[in-house]
Amino acid sequence: MRKLHSSRSRSSDALRILFALGVAAGCAPQTDAPAPDTIGLAADPSALSGEFKTYVADFFDGRPSERYHTLVQANGQELRLNFDTEPSIENGSHIYIRGEAMANQTMHVSQFDLGPLLAGRTSALEGDSPNVVAAPVSDTYAIVLVDLGAGVNMTAAQAQARLTGTGTGSTGSFGQYYSESSYGKYNLDPTSTVFGPFPYTMATCANADTSAMAKAMDALIPATGFNHVIMYFNQTNVCAFGGLGEEGNSLKPAMHTWMNGSLSCVVLMQEPGHNLGLMHANQIKCGTSSFSTTPGTSCTITEYANSMSTMGSGCKVLSGYERMYMQWYSGCNAVTVPGGGTFNLMPLESPCGGGIQTLQIPFPAPLTVSDPQATTQTVTLRNYYLDLRVAAGSFDTYGRTGGQGAGVTFTAPTVFIYTSDNVRNPVAGTGRNAGTMTQQNSVWTELINTTPTGTAFTGLTAAGQSFVDPAGGPTITLMSISATGAVVQVTNAASTAAPTCLDGTQLAGSGPTSCGPVTGSDGGVITGSGGATGAGGATGTGTGGAKGTGGIGAGGTTGGAGATGTAGATGTAGATGTAGATGTAGGTGTSGSGGSAGPNGAGGGTPPHEAGTVSGGCDCSVPSGDAPAWTAICGAIALGLLRRRRRGV
Repeated sequence: MRKLHSSRSRSSDALRILFALGVAAGCAPQTDAPAPDTIGLAADPSALSGEFKTYVADFFDGRPSERYHTLVQANGQELRLNFDTEPSIENGSHIYIRGEAMANQTMHVSQFDLGPLLAGRTSALEGDSPNVVAAPVSDTYAIVLVDLGAGVNMTAAQAQARLTGTGTGSTGSFGQYYSESSYGKYNLDPTSTVFGPFPYTMATCANADTSAMAKAMDALIPATGFNHVIMYFNQTNVCAFGGLGEEGNSLKPAMHTWMNGSLSCVVLMQEPGHNLGLMHANQIKCGTSSFSTTPGTSCTITEYANSMSTMGSGCKVLSGYERMYMQWYSGCNAVTVPGGGTFNLMPLESPCGGGIQTLQIPFPAPLTVSDPQATTQTVTLRNYYLDLRVAAGSFDTYGRTGGQGAGVTFTAPTVFIYTSDNVRNPVAGTGRNAGTMTQQNSVWTELINTTPTGTAFTGLTAAGQSFVDPAGGPTITLMSISATGAVVQVTNAASTAAPTCLDGTQLAGSGPTSCGPVTGSDGGVITGSGGATGAGGATGTGTGGAKGTGGIGAGGTTGGAGATGTAGATGTAGATGTAGATGTAGGTGTSGSGGSAGPNGAGGGTPPHEAGTVSGGCDCSVPSGDAPAWTAICGAIALGLLRRRRRGV
């Protein structure tokens, strides 16, 4: 029997009755009754149906971000949905819901069902596929410049440079950033481009308004479409958010983001990061201690404050936890340490075949903290995570990083310690739900301060420094550290279990002391630390390597299969990658001109998002000739039921 998901009702019986009657009268699409053997809410003509969406919104004024869900109905109306417990529903799923109407086009959901789309029922996606796509190796992005009436303060050429150009730090481009963060496993397709400016009028900034903008802009770009559409417009107070993103997951990213006046590094990288399922990087401060056994009451979380990631507030590459979620690690790049041992930790910034780049060390027992986006919900913390950061690549440079919160000191090779839940990867549905996926975004990460009496957050930077778990769990001691690696000792009397690699194998010894080759998405070997300057095989004269990747550098999104002619025209990739670790031009293939070292984002700033103000109530519609009759019938029945209830009180 099909499982219906229920949520505790907060509204009166009268509201339920009136809402159900209102839905039957026209708030929900009216169709012929479903087949008798149909089960679930799909069989209920009073249930609302449509496309389920999740958004993450960040604000300019320092307010916490907001994560919320909506239902997009066939008539374009978008209702905000309130659930008593957080649902695991994939963005873009077709769902059926039942519940109670609330103010401002909001509905409290008492039941929902991921039922099939029935013949005769109108879908919000009728004629379309959901706004989610399978995660490709080479992804297509479009920036659409939107003129809200005062022009656009960015040219198409400037926007193209932010999307696909080359640079360092805040001048690096989007493609450069994600190629480096993924070690060349997630690259920008060369067709990614800029459109507009296109005129558009928007008086309010509610859910339906931003969705209408997306629909209008989608219609103005080539019908072949792009997997991701970034809408940029001059900063406007009509929208409270600075950036708004649909939330997808690492296997099926969402499509749309909205940028309110900024394409800075943090905003440009973070909003599409929500498309990919990534969540915010924060700081956790526990008074004069680095951590606590009661973090929910003894510690304070500052959202975005980890400036060592664009998912926080700094223009630095993604953390090891974020790479684990995106499945850009393999083998023993990440190792779980339930007991003790000594481990060789390699720098995060460079591809490292076989080497350890992140340690995951479990707590003695799970702990909880308040969700920074919703104080009525909690987040479970289960592990410490350790990354070694050095100055390498196009983005990770030394210096005290600002952003929100207390800032982070990063002036030398540093082992940073942060905490989060287990990595939650999306799970594909089976049986009747085959073809669907359980939505699993990543979890907020909380940076720990190893010198809590200081102002700025720090990590371990000198041999002999330690972090001690306050609950009697692991002690983490830095034995040595340099720009090429660190040695970390973990002692834990609570467990003797052996360390396990990401692929399920047992770690051999302490792990390699140097990095081996890494295979890129095209089968080539990735070397280097990622297109910091990548000028591209300027001097190559051969006819192109078999599929010479121009090195893909370490993420410079370079090389690729190139045009056809003379080796490197534009692409070597990487700070250290020399036009292709494996393919040097010459030979028989097509190396070279494709590369363009990758893109990355411009700098700093505070992320932003929000749904805007919502107005109005349930936008019901019934055939005009039937409206009086429906009004009379619904009113009479509702009043009769209410009177019966009062007599029985």
